[in-house]
Amino acid sequence: MIMKNLLGKLSKEKRKRERTEAVKKIAVEVGVVAAITAAGVATGILLAPKSGKETRKDINKAAVKTAEAIKDTVHKSTEMAKDSVAHVVQEVSDAFEDVQHKTGDVKKDIKDGSQEIAKDIHKTAEKIKKELK
Repeated sequence: MIMKNLLGKLSKEKRKRERTEAVKKIAVEVGVVAAITAAGVATGILLAPKSGKETRKDINKAAVKTAEAIKDTVHKSTEMAKDSVAHVVQEVSDAFEDVQHKTGDVKKDIKDGSQEIAKDIHKTAEKIKKELK
């Protein structure tokens, strides 16, 4: 039973690490995509045959869109991280409650066992006493 609990806790810790790594990978991937997108948009704007005023306006629009995309990505990554943390907190809380419950069960088992042992010792002592008479 104890081994099963330990294996369960190790499995939960492994899942936690995997979720953390997944969030990190997503954040890095989104950052790379945003950078590539920004570079592509900037290249397209700079190579377009437009006037300086139009080009600056297009660059400004692209910068705003890229900033918004990055902001959304950061927001989504933050929400995922918050959800992951909340999940871990709940798992730890559940594990703590489980340990408390099991501790109470173990105490009860020890108390009941010690009472049974005391009864057995008393019965054995009575038998020995009768045999010695």
